[in-house]
Amino acid sequence: MESSNNIKYALVDFNEYFDKPVINKTPLELITLGELNLPTGNIVACDPLVGLYDSIAFTRTVTPGKYPVIACVAKTEQSGDRYALVKLEFNKEKATKWEMALLPGENVSELEEDDCYGFDVDAGLGCFCDVATQEKYNEYDSEFMTKYPNDDIYSLELAPAFKKNAVDQNDEDDIGDRLDFKLPNQPDQNVIMFRSGFGDGVYPCYWGTTDEGKISSLVIDFQIIYHL
Repeated sequence: MESSNNIKYALVDFNEYFDKPVINKTPLELITLGELNLPTGNIVACDPLVGLYDSIAFTRTVTPGKYPVIACVAKTEQSGDRYALVKLEFNKEKATKWEMALLPGENVSELEEDDCYGFDVDAGLGCFCDVATQEKYNEYDSEFMTKYPNDDIYSLELAPAFKKNAVDQNDEDDIGDRLDFKLPNQPDQNVIMFRSGFGDGVYPCYWGTTDEGKISSLVIDFQIIYHL
């Protein structure tokens, strides 16, 4: 990676993984996970089961609106289908640089050459949402816990909804890998959730920008592509 002025760029071009059907003999599949509503344009990326409570939005913002979320799934020989990248696409302009997405207070000069900032995954999931949606989600979760003190929102609501996206509904091990969760207390707002690469870890995000500095996308790198 190269860095300057608190900006760190990825050397890999993530465009290839959304443009090519095969890389290094590994087939790639693109899946549209849903359209994300960003009422404020302040974006949070985190593990939804452990991070939605207190995660902070990135320093850069986008124009409020609804944008498609697209996953690049690597169909690996050794490990089966794995979510390699997930992209929040703001327009069709091709990114020419990939700038590490930062939270307030993060300084790339404090990183070692091959290190990166990223969000922690402890439940095998990632997500995108708006900060306004995050607030409403936490309100709903709090109400849910009051109503069902001996249960949790994942077991009663999220897991059955994930299961609806399972390839084989009769396979107990196929629990589904994605969910466009529309908030019951604010149905026009949503959190788009998805499986995270090989599972738990720390995963960086990158703004895709044009030569003019315009943001075209935001990508989560689940580190799969370096193993293909």
